[in-house]
Amino acid sequence: MTRKRYFLLIAALMVIIFLLLATAITLPGVRYFDTWILNRLMAYRSPLATIFFKVITFFGTSIFFYLATAALGISFLLGRDYRGFWVLMFTMNGAWALMEGLKAFYHRPRPALGPLEPAPGFSFPSGHAMMGTVFFSLLALVLLQRLPSRYHSLVARLTIFFLFLLGLSRLYLGVHYPTDVLAGYAAGVAVVSLCRLWWPR
Repeated sequence: MTRKRYFLLIAALMVIIFLLLATAITLPGVRYFDTWILNRLMAYRSPLATIFFKVITFFGTSIFFYLATAALGISFLLGRDYRGFWVLMFTMNGAWALMEGLKAFYHRPRPALGPLEPAPGFSFPSGHAMMGTVFFSLLALVLLQRLPSRYHSLVARLTIFFLFLLGLSRLYLGVHYPTDVLAGYAAGVAVVSLCRLWWPR
């Protein structure tokens, strides 16, 4: 299988998963599952855990993505990697526009089970999960290209673990359903897979 077909296959698979989740959120059993998970997490809330997850969730906010994308973009420009710069900017801005469009299309209200922070807008998919997957995956790609191979496994594992925590923070804070987060991951991986077709090697 060629590199292009591989990434197109991953993107197509993620789109299918996203569409299945988008269909599933209308089913009573799935809505019950979503609510049950949130209620279980509420039972484990504590002041220390709340502080921890509020810190984690900051890394999925728009202000963080603006600053982090700008910093990564500047690093590309300083290294005269103009292709990397433009692919990064197009991917991040395109992903943001797609995320906002999906939220407006599906129009899913946010949970009303005691959210711990204000969260305007719609719930599906999770913007934190989607944009976090896109940005931190691209950051991981940069690190993989610049670090010795012995660090590659560590970078991949830390990226996956942090994205898990980012999604979990949205559930703990009560501002997203589990299916929102899963759909955000799927959409994010789809975007990254398409981005890999143009990403500088």
